[in-house]
Parts: sequence; C-alpha cells; structure tokens
Amino acid sequence: MGKLHKFASKKQKALRKFNLKINWISIKEKFYVLKDSLERKIDKGVFIALLVGFLLVLYQISFPKEEIIRNWINHALRQVPRLLMFFYMLRWFIGVFFSDTRGFFHKDHNLDFVLIVLLVGFNFFKRHSILLSSDYFLYLLITTFFFLRFMELSSQIKTSLMNPAVLFAISFLVLIFWGTAMLLMPHATYGKFSFVDAAFMATSAVCVTGSATVDVSTKFTDLGTQILFVLFQIGGLGLMTFTNFFATLFRGGMSLRNQLMLSNIVELNEPGSLFSVLKRILFYAFFVEIGGAVMIFLVIDGNFEVNSGKSWFFSIFHSVAAFCGAGFSIIHEGLYNPHYRFNYPFLMTIAMLVIFGGMGFPVVNDLYNATKHFLKGILRYVFFRERYVYQARILTVHSKLVLTATAALLVVGTLAFYFLEYDQTLAEHTSQGGKLALSFFGSVVPRSAGFNAVNMVEITQGTILIYLLLMWIGGAPNSTAGGIKVTTFSLAFLNVVSLAKGRERVEIFDREITLSSIQRSYVVIFLSFMIMGVGVFLVSIFDPNVPLQRVAFECFSAYGTVGLSLNLTPQLSEPSKWVIIVLMYLGRVGLFTILFGLFSKDRSVDYKYPKESVQVL
Repeated sequence: MGKLHKFASKKQKALRKFNLKINWISIKEKFYVLKDSLERKIDKGVFIALLVGFLLVLYQISFPKEEIIRNWINHALRQVPRLLMFFYMLRWFIGVFFSDTRGFFHKDHNLDFVLIVLLVGFNFFKRHSILLSSDYFLYLLITTFFFLRFMELSSQIKTSLMNPAVLFAISFLVLIFWGTAMLLMPHATYGKFSFVDAAFMATSAVCVTGSATVDVSTKFTDLGTQILFVLFQIGGLGLMTFTNFFATLFRGGMSLRNQLMLSNIVELNEPGSLFSVLKRILFYAFFVEIGGAVMIFLVIDGNFEVNSGKSWFFSIFHSVAAFCGAGFSIIHEGLYNPHYRFNYPFLMTIAMLVIFGGMGFPVVNDLYNATKHFLKGILRYVFFRERYVYQARILTVHSKLVLTATAALLVVGTLAFYFLEYDQTLAEHTSQGGKLALSFFGSVVPRSAGFNAVNMVEITQGTILIYLLLMWIGGAPNSTAGGIKVTTFSLAFLNVVSLAKGRERVEIFDREITLSSIQRSYVVIFLSFMIMGVGVFLVSIFDPNVPLQRVAFECFSAYGTVGLSLNLTPQLSEPSKWVIIVLMYLGRVGLFTILFGLFSKDRSVDYKYPKESVQVL
C-alpha cells in the first residue's frame, strides 16, 4: 500500500511538473507572438522620446526665454539619455529572453547592446568630463540619435521617397547637418565660428570638396580637424556604404530590399554578392589610405618638426584627404607651403592617392578580378604545370573607358600645364624633374582634389581654362571624385565623332554603347551647365565687384567638388557662400540623381507616334 501511495505521489508531482512546463511553454509562446508587437511599441517610444527631445533642443537654441524655463528644459533633456537607456535595455532583454538561440550576445541584438553600453558610459562619465556634461554636447547627442533613428525608420517606409537615389541624397544631408552641429561645438574651433561657415566647412568635407572659408591650420583645434577627418572619410566612401556594412556585421544579414537599393547605387548586377563587394570597397580604401600614410610619413623628411604622434596624424590626415578627394590640409598655405612644394616625392604620393581614389570602385573591382585570375593562372602553371587559361574580356567596357580616358587626360593636362606655366609658376622649380612633377601634380588635382602646390593667383589664362575643363570633367563614376565624370565626357565625344563619320551607333572596344547611356550623358552635361550657370549668375549678383573669371572658377570648382580657388572663397558674402554650398551638394549627389528619384516613371506603352526630324543645324 505504501509503495502505491509513493508511486501515486511521484505521478502527481510529475504531472504537476508537466502541467507547469506546458503552461510555461504556452505563456512563452504567447510572449513570442507578442514579441514583435512589443519591439514595435518600444521603437515607437524611442522615436517619440527623441522627437520630443529634438524639438526641445530646437526651441532651446532658437528662441529667447527666461532662465527658469531654460533650466527646466535642460533638466527635461537630461532625462532623454536615461529614457533611451531604459528602452534599449528593455528591447535587448526581450530580444535575448525570447530568442531561439541561447546566449546573451548574438548578432541579432548586438546593436542594441552596443547602444546600451554607449548610453551607460555617457550617463556615468558625464559627471567626470567637462565636455560630456556640457549642455551643447547633450543637444548634439540627442540630435544625432534622432537623425540616426529617423533614417532607420524612413528606410522601412515603402514609398517613392525611399527610392535609392533619394535615400542616397538624404544620407548626405543628414551627414552635413550632423557635421555642422559638430563644428559649432565650442571646443572645435578657436574663437567665434558663424553658422554659415560651419555649414560651408561641413558641406565641403562631406562632399569631399576641400573649399574653405577659414584657414584650417589656425581656426580648428585638434578636435575640429578630427571632426573634418571623420566627415570627409565617411563622405568620400558614402554614408550608406558604412551603415549597410556595419548593419550587416551587427544584424548578421541585410534584407533583400536593402541589397537591391544599395546595389542600384553602387551599380552592381549581383545583389547577392553585395556584402563581399562592400568588404572589398572598405578594404581597398583603408589599404590604400594606410599605404599612403606610411609613404607620406617616410617622405616628409623631418619638415614637420613635431613629435612622431602628430607626424602620423599629419600623414593619415593628408592620405585620407587625398584618396577621398577632399583637398583639406592642416598646413598653413596648404601644399604651397615652402617646406612642401619642393618635396616632390610627397607631391607624387598625394597625386597617386588622388588617382586611386578617382578611378571608381567598379574599375577597382574589375582590376581585382583580373589580377586574381592572372595570379591564379601563374601559380597553377608553376606548381601544377596546368596550362594558363585565357579569359577574354575580364575588364568591362566601362573599366577600359575609364582607364583610357584617365590616362589621356593626365597626359594632356601634364603637357598643357608644363608649357603654359614653364616661365610662370614653374619658374621657381629649377630642375626639369621638378617642373614635370609639378605639371603632373597640376593635371591630377583639378579633376578631384583641391590641393594646390602653386600660387593660384599667378597662373596664366590658358591654365585657368584648362583647369575649368578638368574640374568640369572630374573623375570616374562611383568614386570619390566629382564632376560630370570621364565616362560622360567620353561618350559625348565619341558620339560627336560617330555623327561626324555618318554612323548611327557609338562603338568602342568591339562593343556598341546603348542609346540610354548616350542620352544620360547629354542630360548630365546639360544639367551641369544649367546648375553652374545659375550659380555664376547668383554669385555675380551677390558679389558684383568680383571679376566674372574668379566667380566662374569658384562655381566650377564647387560643382566639380574640387576645392581649388583663385583666393576668392574667404571673401565671399554670406548669400554667395550658401550658393556655393548648394553647388557642392549638387555636384556630389547629382541633380540628375535627385530628379531620377523624385519623378515617377512612365509606364511602357505599346504604341509609337510617327517620327519626324527637327532641324538643329
């Protein structure tokens, strides 16, 4: 009887455990169903908190108010980081607790954990740091989080505004706004710094132009130069490249929609290999920048008389600025400084970095594949005696056209600069090697970067015209360079040649160029002249005493995101600076890109109207 009682007791305990387990599984399943709903509500809470905080920041900065109201608003704003920390901790806990995978650290919720660490660090260390405890840093933190959150939410809205082209343009606007706020920080500059100058410098850095209304070497503190460095590094490679790369690392994958959007921007035909292409882009960029920094460090030869730590920052700053085509320098008078304009290895290093940055990542990808195929063939022949397999057309027509046009422009530009400036700005360089080095440097920088190693005021009229042409052409598509791009100019030139020969098609490298490519090239050319014409017109109105030649040079340089100037930029009036800001932005993003994204596409139709010619000659 006792055995039966014990058996019944054990059976009842097992049944209770089983019922508890079933109930727990049922409760957990209900929570799994509610997980997405809870996360969406938390995300809404985060956005509402940031939106209220951002509006309070705008009110605090923009409108005069009594001291008691100002203090109350600051007290309310200080609660926003704490509230964000709570929301992200709750979201991370839900993600970990109701995840199918065990463990506290998983790629699906690592981003939330990183944000928690940052917010905890801010809330803890702000009492021990003057910078972190300042009201302005709090305003900047809330604004930065708000725009990042806004970009993340906007990418989930499936509307026409989320066209890849428009999203690309918006990403630059967000980065410019953030950079302007960063440069307005009291610790970023010496003395007062106006809003228009901060916006100008931020736009110039993000759009990798290099134009400056102030002397970078004397106006900006170490923090200010580091902010510029971050802006033109991100602006050169593109904000979406960084965000999608790190999102893939944190989240462990990228949605098909985001893959299609980004592959459209980088012009990739295989969205499935997008992450590997992003890795190649970042690896190539950082590899060239680090190599360039080492070369600069070796060739400055003690002219930069400071400790090695600052020498390395000097080298890295100029390497990244050259590769990204930014053209900024922390040297007084730029590369025209007497200590550097005669350092020809230094100038050649800068020139090669500009060329590598202006080739474009599709060309780099083709060269990478061609080199890999060649090396594999050689290694297989050496070690396994396999016959080398020749692969036709490793380089696409685009890559061949970019490389050919770039080489032609470099040769023409070098010879033109050499003969036009031989007795002018090149007169102080006594050796023929020095004159050729400066001529080559002078043919490289107008197409992408705004470095200058000669006195721009003393260059001849012919050189100014050559510079206008080179700044207008720019570099290759999907590169750090600006301008209408070498492919656009080349296609228009080839079409003229074909029409002159009586041909109806444009053919190059045994391939026929599509009609849509030809049409786009002329659209880009027309829009570029229209934008620069409007810019010259407006600046001439706002600064009527400035000669038209200097105005045109400034506008061509801004639209081409070059940054060269006939010493006019610091003298511009405030309205003219805003015109140049718009030109730099449109030159980096492209008006055609914006129009292509904003206008709805007409549906294809099955009918055609009768054709009729219109006289143009």
